[in-house]
Amino acid sequence: MLEPKILGSKSPFLFSFLILPLTFAAFFFLPQLLGKTVGYLASFCIYWLYCLLHGVQLKGNNMAKLYTWPPLNRQNVLLLFLCFVPAVGAFFAAFLITYSQLNSTLYFILVAAALVNGFVEELYWRGAFISRYKQHLWLAFIFPTLLFGLWHISVYAAYGITYQGGFLPLVGGAFFMGCLWGYTAYKQQRVLAPTMAHILTNFFAFSGLIVDNWVR
Repeated sequence: MLEPKILGSKSPFLFSFLILPLTFAAFFFLPQLLGKTVGYLASFCIYWLYCLLHGVQLKGNNMAKLYTWPPLNRQNVLLLFLCFVPAVGAFFAAFLITYSQLNSTLYFILVAAALVNGFVEELYWRGAFISRYKQHLWLAFIFPTLLFGLWHISVYAAYGITYQGGFLPLVGGAFFMGCLWGYTAYKQQRVLAPTMAHILTNFFAFSGLIVDNWVR
Protein backbone atom coordinates (compact mmCIF):
# COMPACT_ATOMS: atom_id res chain seq x y z
CA MET A 1 0.00 0.00 0.00
CA LEU A 2 1.21 3.50 -0.80
CA GLU A 3 1.93 5.88 2.01
CA PRO A 4 -0.72 8.62 2.45
CA LYS A 5 1.76 11.36 1.53
CA ILE A 6 2.36 9.67 -1.82
CA LEU A 7 -1.33 9.13 -2.49
CA GLY A 8 -2.08 12.72 -1.61
CA SER A 9 0.65 14.28 -3.71
CA LYS A 10 -0.69 15.00 -7.17
CA SER A 11 1.92 17.48 -8.34
CA PRO A 12 4.55 14.88 -9.39
CA PHE A 13 2.01 13.21 -11.67
CA LEU A 14 0.69 16.50 -13.01
CA PHE A 15 4.17 17.72 -13.93
CA SER A 16 5.02 14.35 -15.47
CA PHE A 17 1.94 14.53 -17.71
CA LEU A 18 2.63 18.15 -18.64
CA ILE A 19 5.84 17.11 -20.37
CA LEU A 20 3.72 15.59 -23.16
CA PRO A 21 1.86 18.70 -24.45
CA LEU A 22 4.84 20.95 -23.69
CA THR A 23 7.27 18.94 -25.78
CA PHE A 24 4.72 18.29 -28.52
CA ALA A 25 4.22 22.03 -28.97
CA ALA A 26 7.97 22.68 -28.84
CA PHE A 27 8.91 20.05 -31.42
CA PHE A 28 6.08 21.01 -33.75
CA PHE A 29 6.36 24.81 -33.65
CA LEU A 30 9.99 25.67 -32.86
CA PRO A 31 11.48 24.13 -36.03
CA GLN A 32 9.02 26.24 -38.01
CA LEU A 33 9.88 29.41 -36.10
CA LEU A 34 13.65 28.97 -35.70
CA GLY A 35 14.52 26.66 -38.58
CA LYS A 36 14.84 22.89 -38.56
CA THR A 37 18.23 22.58 -36.86
CA VAL A 38 17.95 25.31 -34.23
CA GLY A 39 14.31 24.53 -33.51
CA TYR A 40 14.95 20.81 -33.10
CA LEU A 41 17.89 21.41 -30.77
CA ALA A 42 15.96 24.04 -28.80
CA SER A 43 13.09 21.58 -28.34
CA PHE A 44 15.44 18.96 -26.92
CA CYS A 45 17.02 21.55 -24.61
CA ILE A 46 13.56 22.42 -23.25
CA TYR A 47 12.88 18.72 -22.72
CA TRP A 48 16.22 18.08 -21.00
CA LEU A 49 15.82 21.10 -18.73
CA TYR A 50 12.30 20.05 -17.79
CA CYS A 51 13.51 16.53 -16.97
CA LEU A 52 16.35 17.84 -14.80
CA LEU A 53 14.23 20.36 -12.91
CA HIS A 54 11.32 18.02 -12.29
CA GLY A 55 13.70 15.13 -11.60
CA VAL A 56 15.35 17.11 -8.80
CA GLN A 57 11.92 17.94 -7.36
CA LEU A 58 10.71 14.36 -7.71
CA LYS A 59 13.75 12.41 -6.51
CA GLY A 60 13.94 10.71 -3.15
CA ASN A 61 17.00 10.08 -0.99
CA ASN A 62 20.31 8.45 -1.85
CA MET A 63 20.43 9.09 -5.59
CA ALA A 64 24.12 8.18 -5.56
CA LYS A 65 23.24 4.53 -4.93
CA LEU A 66 21.44 4.46 -8.27
CA TYR A 67 24.81 4.78 -10.01
CA THR A 68 26.52 1.85 -8.30
CA TRP A 69 27.04 -1.53 -9.96
CA PRO A 70 24.50 -4.22 -8.98
CA PRO A 71 25.54 -7.57 -7.48
CA LEU A 72 26.55 -10.00 -10.24
CA ASN A 73 24.02 -12.73 -9.65
CA ARG A 74 22.24 -14.68 -12.39
CA GLN A 75 19.24 -12.35 -12.58
CA ASN A 76 21.34 -9.20 -12.84
CA VAL A 77 23.62 -10.67 -15.50
CA LEU A 78 20.56 -11.55 -17.59
CA LEU A 79 19.13 -8.06 -17.12
CA LEU A 80 22.44 -6.49 -18.09
CA PHE A 81 22.46 -8.55 -21.27
CA LEU A 82 18.87 -7.55 -22.13
CA CYS A 83 19.69 -3.87 -21.52
CA PHE A 84 22.09 -3.83 -24.43
CA VAL A 85 19.83 -5.63 -26.93
CA PRO A 86 18.51 -2.28 -28.30
CA ALA A 87 22.09 -1.08 -28.82
CA VAL A 88 22.87 -4.14 -30.94
CA GLY A 89 19.73 -3.54 -32.98
CA ALA A 90 20.55 0.16 -33.50
CA PHE A 91 24.10 -0.73 -34.53
CA PHE A 92 22.94 -2.95 -37.39
CA ALA A 93 19.83 -0.95 -38.35
CA ALA A 94 21.40 2.52 -38.37
CA PHE A 95 25.08 2.92 -37.54
CA LEU A 96 26.47 0.22 -39.81
CA ILE A 97 24.66 1.83 -42.73
CA THR A 98 25.51 5.48 -42.03
CA TYR A 99 28.86 5.64 -40.20
CA SER A 100 30.87 6.27 -43.37
CA GLN A 101 28.84 9.41 -44.11
CA LEU A 102 29.73 11.10 -40.81
CA ASN A 103 32.67 13.48 -40.48
CA SER A 104 34.55 14.41 -37.30
CA THR A 105 32.18 17.30 -36.51
CA LEU A 106 29.12 15.10 -36.84
CA TYR A 107 30.74 12.42 -34.68
CA PHE A 108 31.33 15.04 -31.97
CA ILE A 109 27.68 16.11 -32.15
CA LEU A 110 26.63 12.46 -32.10
CA VAL A 111 28.66 11.70 -28.97
CA ALA A 112 27.48 14.84 -27.16
CA ALA A 113 23.80 14.23 -27.98
CA ALA A 114 23.98 10.56 -26.97
CA LEU A 115 25.68 11.34 -23.66
CA VAL A 116 23.33 14.16 -22.67
CA ASN A 117 20.11 12.50 -23.78
CA GLY A 118 20.96 9.06 -22.37
CA PHE A 119 22.02 10.45 -19.00
CA VAL A 120 19.14 12.91 -18.58
CA GLU A 121 16.44 10.47 -19.64
CA GLU A 122 17.63 7.70 -17.32
CA LEU A 123 18.06 10.16 -14.47
CA TYR A 124 14.45 11.27 -14.90
CA TRP A 125 12.38 8.40 -16.25
CA ARG A 126 14.11 5.71 -14.24
CA GLY A 127 16.24 7.26 -11.49
CA ALA A 128 13.92 9.93 -10.08
CA PHE A 129 10.86 7.68 -10.01
CA ILE A 130 12.72 4.73 -8.48
CA SER A 131 14.42 6.87 -5.84
CA ARG A 132 11.03 8.26 -4.82
CA TYR A 133 8.73 5.23 -5.16
CA LYS A 134 11.24 2.38 -4.60
CA GLN A 135 9.54 -1.00 -5.09
CA HIS A 136 6.08 0.23 -6.05
CA LEU A 137 5.45 -1.49 -9.37
CA TRP A 138 3.05 1.05 -10.86
CA LEU A 139 4.76 4.27 -9.83
CA ALA A 140 8.39 3.21 -10.07
CA PHE A 141 8.10 1.20 -13.30
CA ILE A 142 4.80 1.11 -15.22
CA PHE A 143 3.77 4.79 -15.01
CA PRO A 144 7.13 6.30 -16.08
CA THR A 145 7.56 3.61 -18.76
CA LEU A 146 4.21 4.50 -20.35
CA LEU A 147 5.01 8.21 -20.30
CA PHE A 148 8.50 7.57 -21.70
CA GLY A 149 6.94 5.86 -24.69
CA LEU A 150 4.23 8.49 -25.13
CA TRP A 151 6.65 11.41 -25.06
CA HIS A 152 8.29 10.05 -28.22
CA ILE A 153 5.12 11.03 -30.07
CA SER A 154 6.33 14.59 -29.50
CA VAL A 155 9.65 13.71 -31.12
CA TYR A 156 7.82 12.18 -34.07
CA ALA A 157 5.80 15.40 -34.43
CA ALA A 158 8.99 17.44 -34.98
CA TYR A 159 8.36 19.62 -38.01
CA GLY A 160 10.57 18.81 -41.00
CA ILE A 161 12.29 15.81 -39.36
CA THR A 162 12.06 12.31 -40.79
CA TYR A 163 12.71 9.07 -38.93
CA GLN A 164 13.89 5.78 -40.35
CA GLY A 165 10.86 3.51 -40.59
CA GLY A 166 8.42 6.17 -39.43
CA PHE A 167 6.15 6.18 -36.39
CA LEU A 168 6.17 2.54 -35.30
CA PRO A 169 9.93 2.00 -34.94
CA LEU A 170 10.33 5.31 -33.09
CA VAL A 171 7.41 5.16 -30.66
CA GLY A 172 7.06 1.38 -30.49
CA GLY A 173 10.79 1.06 -30.05
CA ALA A 174 10.69 3.60 -27.23
CA PHE A 175 8.05 1.54 -25.41
CA PHE A 176 10.14 -1.59 -25.88
CA MET A 177 13.36 0.05 -24.67
CA GLY A 178 11.52 1.74 -21.81
CA CYS A 179 10.25 -1.65 -20.67
CA LEU A 180 13.73 -3.22 -20.78
CA TRP A 181 15.54 -0.35 -19.08
CA GLY A 182 12.70 0.41 -16.68
CA TYR A 183 12.34 -3.18 -15.52
CA THR A 184 16.11 -3.52 -15.08
CA ALA A 185 16.27 -0.32 -13.05
CA TYR A 186 13.22 -1.36 -11.01
CA LYS A 187 14.57 -4.82 -10.17
CA GLN A 188 18.11 -3.61 -9.46
CA GLN A 189 17.07 -0.28 -7.88
CA ARG A 190 19.91 1.18 -9.93
CA VAL A 191 20.23 2.99 -13.26
CA LEU A 192 23.92 2.57 -14.11
CA ALA A 193 23.45 -0.27 -16.62
CA PRO A 194 20.34 1.27 -18.28
CA THR A 195 22.18 4.59 -18.58
CA MET A 196 25.16 2.99 -20.30
CA ALA A 197 22.89 1.00 -22.61
CA HIS A 198 20.78 4.08 -23.37
CA ILE A 199 23.81 6.20 -24.28
CA LEU A 200 25.20 3.49 -26.58
CA THR A 201 21.81 2.95 -28.23
CA ASN A 202 21.42 6.70 -28.79
CA PHE A 203 24.90 6.89 -30.32
CA PHE A 204 24.07 4.25 -32.90
CA ALA A 205 20.47 5.36 -33.55
CA PHE A 206 21.21 9.09 -33.77
CA SER A 207 23.69 8.41 -36.58
CA GLY A 208 20.78 7.48 -38.82
CA LEU A 209 18.79 10.51 -37.70
CA ILE A 210 21.67 12.88 -38.49
CA VAL A 211 22.42 11.38 -41.89
CA ASP A 212 18.78 11.22 -42.96
CA ASN A 213 18.05 14.83 -42.01
CA TRP A 214 21.32 16.76 -42.31
CA VAL A 215 23.59 14.86 -44.70
CA ARG A 216 21.49 13.37 -47.48
